[in-house]
Amino acid sequence: MARILTPRRGIERYLHEREFEVRACLKSIHVSSTFSVDGIVATQLARLEALQAAKVDFASDALHVDWNRVDLRRASAACAFEQFRARAWALGELNQSLSSTYTNLYHLTFADTADRRRSGALKRFNLAAYKRRIRKALTPLQESFSEIWAVGMVEISATPTSDDAVLFEPHCHLLVDGVPSMDLRAAFKSVLKKRSSALRPVQLEPVRTPADRARVLSYFFKQVPELRSQIVGVDGRLIRGRSNHLTGAAKVEWLAWMAGHHVTELLISIGPPAGVIEKFEYRDLQPIIDELLKAGIEHDN
Repeated sequence: MARILTPRRGIERYLHEREFEVRACLKSIHVSSTFSVDGIVATQLARLEALQAAKVDFASDALHVDWNRVDLRRASAACAFEQFRARAWALGELNQSLSSTYTNLYHLTFADTADRRRSGALKRFNLAAYKRRIRKALTPLQESFSEIWAVGMVEISATPTSDDAVLFEPHCHLLVDGVPSMDLRAAFKSVLKKRSSALRPVQLEPVRTPADRARVLSYFFKQVPELRSQIVGVDGRLIRGRSNHLTGAAKVEWLAWMAGHHVTELLISIGPPAGVIEKFEYRDLQPIIDELLKAGIEHDN
């Protein structure tokens, strides 16, 4: 799609002048990351058109119409501009606020099969109730381990079914510091629903360096309509295969659910990160980018 050549102004001009720096900064954290001022505009227009074509009932202010409206109000988690804003903030300000000895820092993935929703039923997934379960797992840990902090994001991916539908899979990713792996795993297994059939509902990966921590945060904040295929492994079990993006009605359903929530609603935190997250909603984009680029320079050095 060709961009109409009108003079750039405001935050769009600011971003365009720093586009290469921002892209290089993101790629220094994770090689697959990228950034394009006009590319995000094109993504946003495609999302608006898809929602409108499907006659989805969504709030008129759920998606920004251009870069220069980003600081006027907070749009929804379906908004491509808001998604970029969140990722830039996470990799700059949030990441710089986190400290760890890296002896007990883990990337935790919690995925309960009982939370799955078949295509057409994603709207019945209750985000607030889901987050209460996550807090139920974290609260006893906070009482037992005074140095704990945790920060993460609720994500919705999908898996294809044999009858050409999809199963939406709500799950969460968390960075948790200050808790031994055995206690962490037990806490999250305790909040599995009775009808859960997950083989590995709680997955832990140690995070050993600041660079690893930044890469994990980059993964948390990718916020894409991901379709994860499954393949049969050598032991006969289903394992994750290649990931693609949702298309058609399933993508629209994902967008519609995201359009009903703000990015801040998807965030989970306890300990010091909670204070940083409280300020996120009120942070303008330009200082967020300034902090991201500053962090990138420090990362390079």
